[in-house]
Amino acid sequence: MVFKININVSNRVLVVLGVIGVLLIGGAIYLGFKVIPGLIDDKIWETKVLKEHTDQWGLFTKSPFPFTFKVHIFDVQNPDDILQGQKPKVKEVGPFIYKVYKWKDEIQWTTPDDISYNSYMRFEFDKEASGIYTEETEVTILNTAYLGIMLKVEANQPEVFPLLQEALPIAFGKNDGLFIKVKVGDFLWKGIKFCINEGKDDGFATIMLCKSIIKKMKESKNLRFENNTVVFANMHYKNNTHLGRFTVKSGLKNKEETATLSLYNGKPYIPTWSGANSTCNKIRGVTTVFPAEIKKDMIFESFAEDICRHVSLEFNSKEVVKDLKGIKFVAKNNTFSSTLPENSCFCSNQSRTFNESMGCVKDGITDLTLCRGGPVMVSFPHLLYADKEYINSVEGLDPNKDKHQPFLILEPISGTPLYGAQRIQFNMFVRPVDGMDSTANVSRSLMPLIWVEESFVIPDKYINLLNDNLFKSLSIVNIIKWTVIVSGGACVIISALTLIYRQAP
Repeated sequence: MVFKININVSNRVLVVLGVIGVLLIGGAIYLGFKVIPGLIDDKIWETKVLKEHTDQWGLFTKSPFPFTFKVHIFDVQNPDDILQGQKPKVKEVGPFIYKVYKWKDEIQWTTPDDISYNSYMRFEFDKEASGIYTEETEVTILNTAYLGIMLKVEANQPEVFPLLQEALPIAFGKNDGLFIKVKVGDFLWKGIKFCINEGKDDGFATIMLCKSIIKKMKESKNLRFENNTVVFANMHYKNNTHLGRFTVKSGLKNKEETATLSLYNGKPYIPTWSGANSTCNKIRGVTTVFPAEIKKDMIFESFAEDICRHVSLEFNSKEVVKDLKGIKFVAKNNTFSSTLPENSCFCSNQSRTFNESMGCVKDGITDLTLCRGGPVMVSFPHLLYADKEYINSVEGLDPNKDKHQPFLILEPISGTPLYGAQRIQFNMFVRPVDGMDSTANVSRSLMPLIWVEESFVIPDKYINLLNDNLFKSLSIVNIIKWTVIVSGGACVIISALTLIYRQAP
C-alpha cells in the first residue's frame, strides 16, 4: 500500500520534498553547528564579564569555598654529619593541611574597564585532614635566618666576621646553629625569635648585629619585629593580609580580556629583575576567569607575587573530573630554565652557589634574593626538572611530575576550572662561609626547605549548575539538531530513491 502511494506522488512533489530535506539539513547544520553554539558562547561570556550585582561579581570578590593548602617540610636527618662534610639526608614530613579563605577588598573602578583591589587570604589549620601531623610536630630544619645573615655579611661587610662570630650565638640563643629543631607552628607562623630586647642585654657586638638586622628587616618578607624582638617565620606574612594591589580588566570593552592582569601596585612592570621593561618584569596573565571554548594550543600565564614572576601552563592531556571532560594544562618543564633566552633577565648574580661562584644559577631554580630579600631559590617540588648537580647534592629527593608539577584542568566549553594545584618549593645553598668556624666543614648542597601546594576541586554544587545551565541546553540542541538532520536526510533519500525507481526500465 505504501509503495503504491509513493508511486502515485508526482515528480514535482518529490522534488519539493527533496529540496525541503536539503534545506532542513543545511539549516540544521548552520544553526546547530554555527549560530546556536555562537549564541551559547556569547551567553557564557556574558556570565564571565565583571559587572557589579551579578553572580560572577560575587565569585570574583569572594571565593565561595576554601582552597586546600598543604605544607611539606624537609626534615634534616643528619645535621651533625652535614657539619662534618657528609651529604645531607632529608625526609619529607607532612602534609600539614590548611583551609585557605580568599576575598578581595578595597575594590575600586579606576576606569570604566579597570578594577583595582587587594587580595586577602586567611589560613586555618585543618586538624582532621592533617591526620597525625599537628603544628606541635617537631622537625629539624636549616636555620635560614642564621645562614642568611652570614651570607649577607659575606657579600657586604666580610671584615666584621670576627664580631659576627661572637654575636650570632648570643643573638640567637636557644635557636643558635646552622640546624635547629622547631615546632612546625613556630616555623610557619609564630616564628623563631632572636635579638630579644634588640640585643641590649647581650653586649656591644650583639647590639650592633641586632641594630643592623632591624634596620634592614623590611627587605625580607619573613622577618617581623614584635615586642622588641626579631621574629622569623615562613608563612606569617601571607595570613590575613595582602601582598600588593592588582588591577584587572573587567571585560566590558573586550570580553577576552576579562579578569586579565594589567597592573601590579599601579604599574605595568615590577622593578625586581634586570631590564626595566623586560619580559621578566612585565605584568600579565589570567587571574580568576578563563575564556570560553578552551583549545589545546592555548597557553595560560599567571603572576605569582610570592616569587615575583609568571608561570606558564601549556596543554598536557585530556582528563575527567567528577564525570566532566576537561583539558589539563601543566607548568612548562623549562619554567626555571636558566638557558632559555627569555629567562636571561631572571639572572640576578646575587648569590654564590655551593661552588662559591657568582653568576646565573643552573636549570631548575631561580634566585629570589631580589624578590624576597634573602638568598632563597625557588623550584618545583623535589627539584623536578632541575640540574642533576642540584638533585644529587641531597639524599631523599624523588621528583615526580604527577605529584610535583603544577596543573590546571578546565572544562573546554565554559572554561570553568575543575581541578588545579599550584606547587612550589623553596631552597637555599649551603656551603662553608669564610670567617665562620661553624660552617668550616659543612658539605655543599642545595638544601630543600619546604614545598607547598594550593589546590581546589570544583564542588558538586557547581557541577550541578553546569549540568543544569549548560549541558542540558546543549543536549536539547543536539537532539533537535540531529533529529532535523535525520528527518531532512530521510526526505532527500525517499525522494531520490523514488525518482530513481521511476527512471528504471
